[in-house]
Amino acid sequence: RPPAQDVPTKLVAKAVPLPMTVRGHWFLSPRTEYSVAVQTAVKQSDGEYLVSGWSETVEFCTGDYAKEHLAQLQEKAELIAGRM
Repeated sequence: RPPAQDVPTKLVAKAVPLPMTVRGHWFLSPRTEYSVAVQTAVKQSDGEYLVSGWSETVEFCTGDYAKEHLAQLQEKAELIAGRM
């Protein structure tokens, strides 16, 4: 198994003006261990932001690819191979 990967949320928060919201999907690799922690920021009446502490860290491991995903990868590979 590869080592757990840190998601650089602090760097994202510094690069994006507040308020920021994480939307959409996180694309995770199969059979990989992850650690996730979050912070929130609330805009106060004086315009300043009240930033929470970090949440508890949640650790999890993703499973293998599902058969449908493997079939999609095979189809893409065959299409690319056919053009080469």
